[in-house]
Amino acid sequence: MNIKELRNLKINTEVIDLFGWVNTVRDHGGLTFIDLRDYDSFIQLVIDDNINEIEKIKNEFYISISGIFKKRDLGLENKKQEFGDYEIQVTNLNIVNKSKSLPFQIEDKIETDESIRLKYRYLDLRRNEMKQNILARSKVFKSIRNVMNEMNVLEIDTPTLIKSTPEGAKDFLVPSRKNPGTFYALPQSPQMYKQLFMMSGFPNYYQIAKCYRDEDSRKDRQPEFTQLDLEFSNANPNLVKNNVEKIIKSIFSEAFDIKINSSFPSLSFHDAVNLYGTDKPDLRIKETINDATNVFSNSNVSFIKDSIDNSGVFKYLFTPKNLTRKEIDNFDALSKELGSNGLGWIKFENQNFSGPLTKHMSDDELSFVSSLGEGTFLFQVGNLLDISKTMDMLRTKLYERSEKEEHVFLWVEDFPYFEIENNVLQPSHHPFTAPQNVNDFEKNPIEAIALHYDLVLNGVELGSGSQRINNPDLQTLVLKKWGLSDSEIENRFGWFIEALSYGTPQHAGFAIGIDRLVAEVMKQNSIRDVIPFPKTQSGMDPLTDAPTALDADLLEEYNLKVIDENE
Repeated sequence: MNIKELRNLKINTEVIDLFGWVNTVRDHGGLTFIDLRDYDSFIQLVIDDNINEIEKIKNEFYISISGIFKKRDLGLENKKQEFGDYEIQVTNLNIVNKSKSLPFQIEDKIETDESIRLKYRYLDLRRNEMKQNILARSKVFKSIRNVMNEMNVLEIDTPTLIKSTPEGAKDFLVPSRKNPGTFYALPQSPQMYKQLFMMSGFPNYYQIAKCYRDEDSRKDRQPEFTQLDLEFSNANPNLVKNNVEKIIKSIFSEAFDIKINSSFPSLSFHDAVNLYGTDKPDLRIKETINDATNVFSNSNVSFIKDSIDNSGVFKYLFTPKNLTRKEIDNFDALSKELGSNGLGWIKFENQNFSGPLTKHMSDDELSFVSSLGEGTFLFQVGNLLDISKTMDMLRTKLYERSEKEEHVFLWVEDFPYFEIENNVLQPSHHPFTAPQNVNDFEKNPIEAIALHYDLVLNGVELGSGSQRINNPDLQTLVLKKWGLSDSEIENRFGWFIEALSYGTPQHAGFAIGIDRLVAEVMKQNSIRDVIPFPKTQSGMDPLTDAPTALDADLLEEYNLKVIDENE
């Protein structure tokens, strides 16, 4: 019997074999009070000292009890609990299993080091706040399947042992014991397989897919993550975005009881960076980044003028707060961490200007600053993409988020096809994305626009999608413009280009990060708190100590050998 089933009992009726964990024990001399906890409920137990084994009971012992279901005396109720008006007078108690001393308390808001929580994750998940995260995740899975069934989208699975292909991050590799010297890869996404379903004549596809990327973990990334993967035949970006909006609204309604009534607005990549400093802006912050390039184009400050003369821009934010020097220095340090040469600032207070550059500025420039009112003027000058990280940081730290809108969605589109990441040319989405204009792409791929669209929620990239290439010649061209040789294209993608050569329909798709979605709605700072058994930032699993070294004899079976780096 579980605690929820007590709803069906009348007062003073017998309870038989109720199971649960001992949450707390309170000895009142002659009477012992226990808060019994099961999967989702609590009930108070009242136990006489003559009950067998009561003196042995400790927190987290798993017990079963029988007794009489009673109403608590007036004034002794606990209004915070569902069964706070009731208790059980125990007549029989059985210790099903004992518990060792706990590494941390099974309660919310603990300040235990995360590595300890992950080592004892099975205990961490007993805590209500963690359990609610995992239950929310389960509800999301259920709601996905419900709305997919309503939309007649086919759930089809894809392999997890695949050919290694470059997709930006590093692959996790799996040696083939039967084929010495060869390796499978775990999928970074089911990208090419879901496209193959469209080539195979299926109208659509979805999968709650496990994906793997061997990259440095951050608060919103894990080496193993879960996404809702989607693909639609005879589709274009508008069709996909309409379907995704319907899916998202259904998930929020069914899994979280949150109604999203309005359609999602759209913004180009350029406008997003120009106004917010990022391609994933948090629109709960209403203030935008301002441009004063024209005002400062003839500045007496040499680095400002030189930068604008070389196609740079002058971006600023204003706050009526008179920031302290300590606050400004903190922003300056954060700016430098993001690659800035330093933070420009001017304070206007009591009709006086202060700041390291004010004595070099013209009357027109200072007049412009004063026209904004008293407060602090913060600025950056340079290439828009170079200074955008600093401007984004300043905007999110200077201004408050609106409390009226809790969940604000935004489509961002018209991304550049290629971007420079760590001095390496990479597709901003992936190399199977169709360019917006093939002629423009062929002439100048660096300036070309991709048919790529992201969905942003509260400043978090929730998912990405694109129109896919369905022409083998265009796919080959894209791979060549990326820098791959003919032999590399044939070796890595020849099989896929061959598949495109047999009447491939137009198709487009999307993928939603389920971990990120749950973390955002449940207001968790890290996706690790919504994943049942996550890895640390270094990719370790403290629970199982994975990854681990393997015995040399076992490695030999897989035709592998560990080479000492000093050899």
